[in-house]
Amino acid sequence: MQILRSEFVPFVALLAVATIAAPALGQTQDHVSCDASSTSVRLSNTENTILNQNSPNPFVHETTISYKLPDKVKKAQMMFYDAQGKLIRSVDVISRDGRPDGRGDEDAQCIGLGRVAVFGDDLSDGSYTYALVVDGRTVDSKRMIKSR
Repeated sequence: MQILRSEFVPFVALLAVATIAAPALGQTQDHVSCDASSTSVRLSNTENTILNQNSPNPFVHETTISYKLPDKVKKAQMMFYDAQGKLIRSVDVISRDGRPDGRGDEDAQCIGLGRVAVFGDDLSDGSYTYALVVDGRTVDSKRMIKSR
């Protein structure tokens, strides 16, 4: 019985880790079924916009924000605000209307997974907010902390 328990505990731990990690790894083939009448559902986030928490948070000099944009997005911006809600900076993540530098064909590479590196050397310590605005609509916002 002791041998069975020692083999069972790592298996349960591995199963728990796999269950928790599966959504984070982007698996989209979830399946639910019933015996009497079958019901199937496929979950996918390919059409969703995702804004992740910056890392590291809190940060001293630099932090990174990752995001995911679906193919249908025409314009996306990352907006940065101070603790009072004042806009500090707006950054175009993608703009299919053309870029100011005339390289309109290169903006498609920003679709899908992307990252924004934030350098906060000039910021005072405190709380800041960033938001992802897609096609004129704020889809999500997060807080980040600048510290020494």
